[in-house]
Amino acid sequence: MVESSDLIAYGLIPEFVGRFPILVSLSALNEDQLVQVLTEPKNSLAKQYKKMFSMNNVKLHFTGSALRLIAKKAMAKNTGARGLRAILENILTEAMFEIPDIRVENDTINAVLVDEEAVGSVDAPGCGAKILHDDDAFNQLLHEKKSGDPMGVGVTESEFLEGELQVQSEAIRL
Repeated sequence: MVESSDLIAYGLIPEFVGRFPILVSLSALNEDQLVQVLTEPKNSLAKQYKKMFSMNNVKLHFTGSALRLIAKKAMAKNTGARGLRAILENILTEAMFEIPDIRVENDTINAVLVDEEAVGSVDAPGCGAKILHDDDAFNQLLHEKKSGDPMGVGVTESEFLEGELQVQSEAIRL
């Protein structure tokens, strides 16, 4: 616990330290806590962005591994929960500006996916959120990621349905 004498030893003058009735020490948030900040509060960042995208009739989806990678990036930058918004802005900016402009007759955006590739690595930026133009694009993209089998070629129908259920459970829909 931090005491007044610790602050004075650090270099603060006693008159200034005396004005603090309560001293509290804080510790950095871990990865699980940052993911909770992203998803659980009533006005979490993920829910705010989902609401913003839904105003344009677009579904926003985050994979669980993407949320963990976003948390890792915030930890690496040592920005804590405050850094989460900046990371999400970098990932979603292009999609946020492109969605209102693509309201042409046959070309509409139905979903936006944030996965590991969209986030990138801890040290490097990703490609940004993936914009999906038709109803089946989201399910197909997640199926490809899960099975490594584009278009479901070489997969039986029961394997495809089982894999699709697993993929849908992986996507966190807030």
